[in-house]
Amino acid sequence: MNDKQKALFKQIQLAGLGIVIAVFGFFVNHTALMIIGAGVFIFGIARTILIKKLIDELEEDD
Repeated sequence: MNDKQKALFKQIQLAGLGIVIAVFGFFVNHTALMIIGAGVFIFGIARTILIKKLIDELEEDD
């Protein structure tokens, strides 16, 4: 894996962590955990998209 793929993979892992937190919150019936999990998921997806766009722009400049 090159550095670009590693950076994207870490962001996808963050989004996956959000899903795990939200599911755990769902099973223990704890609303705050579900909201935090959803927030972490959205944050991870947003960072993945932004970093992907940045990498694409940098590759176009080369």
